[in-house]
Amino acid sequence: MRKYLVILLVLLLTLNLFSARTPKDTLVIAVNTDNVVTLDPGAVYEVLGSRIVDACYEKLVGLDYVNGQLVVVPEVAESWEISEDGRTYTFHIRRGIKFSTGRELTAEDVVFSLKRHLLMQKPSSWILPSMGVTKDNMDETIKKIDDYTVQITVDKPYAPTLVLSKLTFSFSGIVDKEEVLKHEQNGDLGHGWLSYHSAGAGAYYVKSWEKNAYIILEANKYYWRGQPRIKRIVFKDVPEPTNQRLLLERGDVDIAWDLLPENIEELKSNPDIKIITGPGHEFRYLAMNTGWGPLKDPKVRLAIKYAIAYDEFVEEVKRGYAMKVQGFIMKGYTCFVSKTPFHKDVEKAKKLLAEAGYPNGFEVELMTAPIWKDDAVKVQADLAEIGIKAKLVIMQRSQMYAKYRKQGHQLVVARWGSDYPDPDALAQPFANYEMKSLAWRNMWKDDYAIMLTNKAAYERNLKKRCQMYEDLTDYWFLNGPFAILYQVKNAWAVRKEVKGFEEASQGYSMRLEFSHIYKE
Repeated sequence: MRKYLVILLVLLLTLNLFSARTPKDTLVIAVNTDNVVTLDPGAVYEVLGSRIVDACYEKLVGLDYVNGQLVVVPEVAESWEISEDGRTYTFHIRRGIKFSTGRELTAEDVVFSLKRHLLMQKPSSWILPSMGVTKDNMDETIKKIDDYTVQITVDKPYAPTLVLSKLTFSFSGIVDKEEVLKHEQNGDLGHGWLSYHSAGAGAYYVKSWEKNAYIILEANKYYWRGQPRIKRIVFKDVPEPTNQRLLLERGDVDIAWDLLPENIEELKSNPDIKIITGPGHEFRYLAMNTGWGPLKDPKVRLAIKYAIAYDEFVEEVKRGYAMKVQGFIMKGYTCFVSKTPFHKDVEKAKKLLAEAGYPNGFEVELMTAPIWKDDAVKVQADLAEIGIKAKLVIMQRSQMYAKYRKQGHQLVVARWGSDYPDPDALAQPFANYEMKSLAWRNMWKDDYAIMLTNKAAYERNLKKRCQMYEDLTDYWFLNGPFAILYQVKNAWAVRKEVKGFEEASQGYSMRLEFSHIYKE
């Protein structure tokens, strides 16, 4: 009976938060929480869940947004050294950091957290093994030197920014070992409990989670950077964007998270609402299977790239909520290449087709999923202007990807996101056939692209490394089987009394600093 009374009181509190203007120390966010699967840092993979987890946990290193770029910065580790051979990273842990339980964070917790992640074998468990750190060798590759020193040894002398950026992923959130093991059930390393609770040293901790209703975070009184001005964050489950907009206009919520471009346009004239945008970590792209017919010819692929009206994708299809980016490195990343060599040039595209032996164009199948239909329709129309008759085939995303992953397509419009903010995260799938990712799916095996992609992954001099990626991008423009249609923009609608969100949100979906937000 007591259990049900507690649940009722929490529900009444939550309902009260949404019945009037939200309190000054409380941030209420209207968001679709359907894709939040778990709040365990060792298991989370989805974007929203990862950002909630990041609010509750600290990592060895974190991310900051400096001069338009995401950069790795100290977090739990106040400093680190790299061995001469480039393989061993020694991290020195800040003293005095406390978990929300009040216990001090030490090297024991760091080592336990990383090993726990490897043992759990969850979706992000490929990241450490990609550097040679596995569950089979973790006792040799992840070591506690003393209470405030940890060593991680990778298998090859990778570029330091590559290694460190991988350690900013949510899986590296450090858990309170003692607290987690208190809740272990049947050898699950506390996963069942941590899915709905937290045991971290971040600015907040998980107060409660009622699926399809709300997630409530409370401020961690022991937070080492100082108390955040927002003491409570409520993620209210509101699946429909129109309902999010209405709640925001009424003042029942502070932020609407999942608005469509048309919802945002409707709010622009409201003086009580601010629209905040920033680079998203996602591309929409057109891919060409180089193993099929006319697409084997680089001139045909170039013709297709010159047929596309990129500016119209940004301004008309996406209504301005996208960015013109044509290289495979996203804006906001180190070594971003800002060049945009392609523009709609029907005459040039037709000339290239004629040189390739297709003066009258050809027929081709253009595959996509319902969510990207507008993009595909625009591609279809652009190609028609140069004589390429694209038959649009729309199928469920799971079916589309199943066919795509078997190299069964001709043309495809799809999306690609990034797991960590390093150029290697994008060069490998887009240029390295041997990774069996995007280049492989499109049957583009190019020895020069493979060599330069791998060489850049090990270059420790940042200036030289960035030049390698620029050289690779230039080559990829002319020879690769991809046309980047645009990089997405994230957009939120926020009540005017909410401050600090502009800075806090830069870098989403890699970074969102809830502790920087406050209200006036």
